[in-house]
Amino acid sequence: MPLRRSSRVCAGSSLPPTPLQGSRPCGVSAIACCREKTLKWTRSLRGRLTAAMAVVFLLGAANVVIYLLDIDQDLRSHIMNKQVDALFAGAGSKERFDWVRDLPTRFSEADWRFAVYDSSGALMLSSPDDGRPPALLAPGKERIEGQSATISRTLGTSVLVVRKSDWQERQELRALLRVELAGSTFVIAALGMLSFLMVITLAAWVLRSVGQAAALARRIDAEDASKRIPVDNLPTEIRPLAVAANGALERLARAYASERRFTAEAAHELRTPLAVLGLRLQKARSEDKVDWDSIDREMKQMARLVGQLTALARAESHAALPTASETISMSRVVREAVADMMLLFETFDRVVDVEIADGLLVNGNAGQMRQAVQNLLENALHHGKGTTKVVLQAGPDEAVLDIEDEGPAPATEERELLFDRFHKHRQTGPGSGLGLAIVRQIALNSGGDVIIAQGENFRISVILPLAKNVGGIGPRQ
Repeated sequence: MPLRRSSRVCAGSSLPPTPLQGSRPCGVSAIACCREKTLKWTRSLRGRLTAAMAVVFLLGAANVVIYLLDIDQDLRSHIMNKQVDALFAGAGSKERFDWVRDLPTRFSEADWRFAVYDSSGALMLSSPDDGRPPALLAPGKERIEGQSATISRTLGTSVLVVRKSDWQERQELRALLRVELAGSTFVIAALGMLSFLMVITLAAWVLRSVGQAAALARRIDAEDASKRIPVDNLPTEIRPLAVAANGALERLARAYASERRFTAEAAHELRTPLAVLGLRLQKARSEDKVDWDSIDREMKQMARLVGQLTALARAESHAALPTASETISMSRVVREAVADMMLLFETFDRVVDVEIADGLLVNGNAGQMRQAVQNLLENALHHGKGTTKVVLQAGPDEAVLDIEDEGPAPATEERELLFDRFHKHRQTGPGSGLGLAIVRQIALNSGGDVIIAQGENFRISVILPLAKNVGGIGPRQ
């Protein structure tokens, strides 16, 4: 049998269904659309509050209905108990009529009336006079008159006649229940409407402050990163989110400022070596002679400068956007850095004395920490003289790395300037003035600091807080 092509197109879709799909995609699309709208509504704060109020309102209405039903049952039970008391009061001897005790279970409605006659027709006991059945019927006979019914039953030598006539009582109960229901419904409706209006007003106020904060956040850009989301008017539940967002914006602003500063300083510092290299190339072209040694020296200087600028930018980016640090062995880092630099010290006929304590753990990045130690050793190699002492020891709560050479210590007013970018202890000699700035930034990233100690010789100290070795297993020493 050939397949028929459906001519219907799903709502919200620009493509007609394929022959094999028939009308099914429309149903699937409708279900997906409804599900998407439902999810969107449940994510809305206003929708959630409205749903919560609807549930509370329905629970309140259910409680009122249960309460009214309990009132009806209590009224009927009260009337029934009065009838039973009347039966026992007219019975004379309660032992003779033990079977009367089960009348409430047989005729539990409150509007039943009871009468008991003997075989001669004499009345033995009954409910109050106004509710006594008017006649004695033959056993097993019934008479239905409108809403009334009279039933007779033989109980041994006695006859029980029960009449059901509840027009007046039903009208009274219904009137009472209508009054109760009307009053309760009015109160519930009024409270529900008031609560609904309060919830809508509260949601509108909350969303208004959130909307204002979102509008301000959209105006934050790279050119004006000083703006922050106001948190004073936000609800307490939403305020932590805004505070966290402001913290993220602050870190991003610092990272962006660091990047701009890096770009400007790199351009400034590379301008001179590039100009010198250009002049050398022009001179080589005019004289038809190339000074390859000078060009190689200039290229190495620029490569070193670019490497140090990149290292500084990376260290500052970790400070602006902190990442999860690792527990590293400072003892191992210092040993590896000294081993890497030992050949250079031997080339310059310099001696290195090493004293390293074992088991010193700190938090940080192992690669950056190794670079910081190498920068300090290079500084001692190129700007110091004599024997270089490398001492790593443990303080009360920190690891202290001292690197000292026999070169002269800087003046007191110059010590902090040495950590500025491109500041040199001596105006001549190799170096770009970035080494100590990199070391300090790496130490700050680990919660420590770098200081230049007082004394005759040049001694620089790196102070890092010790890390707790959680779990008892640390890195290799």
